[in-house]
Amino acid sequence: MRRISDAFARRPDLILWLIAAYYVLAVILRVLRSEALESDEAEQLYQSQFLLMGYGRQPPFYNWLQYGAVQLIGPSVFAISLVKNLLLFLTCAVYGLAARVLLKDKRLVAIAMIGVIAMPAVSVMAQRDLTHAIATLFAVALFFYGFLKTLTRPSFSTYLLTGIAVGFGLIAKYNFVVVPIAAILAILPEPELRKRILDWRLIPALAVVAVICLPHGLWVLSNLGEATAGTIKAMREDASGNPILDRLSGIGTLFVAILAGGAPVLAFFLIAFRRTLIDAWQATNQWTRVIGRALVICLIAVGLIGFGFGATNISEKWLSPFLVLLPLYLCLKLEAANADTSRSIPRLLVPVAVLALGFVVYIALGNVVGPMFGNYTKENLPSGPFIEQVVAEHSGARPAYVITDDPYLAGSARLELPQARVLLPSFGQTPPLGAADRGQAGLIVWQGSGDMLAALKPYLQANGIAVEGLVPATKAVPYLFSGGRDSVTFGYTWVELGR
Repeated sequence: MRRISDAFARRPDLILWLIAAYYVLAVILRVLRSEALESDEAEQLYQSQFLLMGYGRQPPFYNWLQYGAVQLIGPSVFAISLVKNLLLFLTCAVYGLAARVLLKDKRLVAIAMIGVIAMPAVSVMAQRDLTHAIATLFAVALFFYGFLKTLTRPSFSTYLLTGIAVGFGLIAKYNFVVVPIAAILAILPEPELRKRILDWRLIPALAVVAVICLPHGLWVLSNLGEATAGTIKAMREDASGNPILDRLSGIGTLFVAILAGGAPVLAFFLIAFRRTLIDAWQATNQWTRVIGRALVICLIAVGLIGFGFGATNISEKWLSPFLVLLPLYLCLKLEAANADTSRSIPRLLVPVAVLALGFVVYIALGNVVGPMFGNYTKENLPSGPFIEQVVAEHSGARPAYVITDDPYLAGSARLELPQARVLLPSFGQTPPLGAADRGQAGLIVWQGSGDMLAALKPYLQANGIAVEGLVPATKAVPYLFSGGRDSVTFGYTWVELGR
């Protein structure tokens, strides 16, 4: 352990290579663990068919990245995992660059990057099923790198970089808007930093923001209800109808989310620094004040927004773009106190590695072990084998299009039938079938033994498909890794040529 500690003390930049290796391993394990999809993965695979200016209640930045990856390497679990883990790695790397702007101790820079992975939203939730929140984390890291460079060594390029980061953030997730506002408010009490706000170079930076956001902004103006309704509905989930009690409940969940997201990071830092961290809490300088204010202002802003919209539930993943400032804040406190960091990297790295590596192995093994006890997750759903069997039994003829009301089946159809158009009625922006598609064989699939054709009839008719004469059938397919003990029933029907 001492030799490892000495190596990190001499070469703290080795941490970035370890982080890269971790995310390579995460991609490999995701590809190996299951061909079935989580909710966000299925959504991304389905929506990657289209390059749109807006995708419902979420901004399009992550979708655009996923679209590009699918165009390059095809629809696959690898394409899904690659975008996610590459963004997470870049978040850690850019966060390290931001930390280097303020921290003189390179070991603390490495510790700040490890601190990002110590966040449950990054080491646990992101490896399970997050997309847009990950893009927002990257945008926050990029913003603070550009912002801090602008404050310390301003140049035309740093202002432009900050503008690019703000543009990316605003089309990554709408709550990102809190971050630049909080950062500006945080430097107002510092006279020498305040003058950066009135610099003429802010104008081209704002122009860059406008150019990046313009396409999606025009879409939002025309689709305001679609862009906001889903988020507001999620915030008001489990509403009792009492506006006061609902708002108090929302504030309560905010505090719980802060503890859930921040306490593990504090715990890991306490393991690494022990009494030193407690003693450093009183240390302060200009940068601890700025980052501390920005963090607090972000959390207060979220509370005010939630209170204004009557939110009953504020989740931890919504706070992750703001709580990501906590590791940097703690490192600034430690440096302000002149803390000894010579043995700190292994002390922090080991428990964080146990959490991060342990979780990716756990979810990989869980898919195999769970079915032994009758426990099945989304990644045990045999949507892919079902579609593969249906096509194989139809003389191997592949459909030109697939219609389904199930997002998981839509995602699996993209994996199994990459050449086919996949249509999901619940996604209102799906282009209708063209005449060329309607002239070819198609497949309609659903989960369950019931006949879904009656429910799909309006949508089918709108796409020129006559329901009359369609013959539904069912197929029972064993859960993945169940050994054939338990199965899921799916329904399907073929739309023959010219129907």
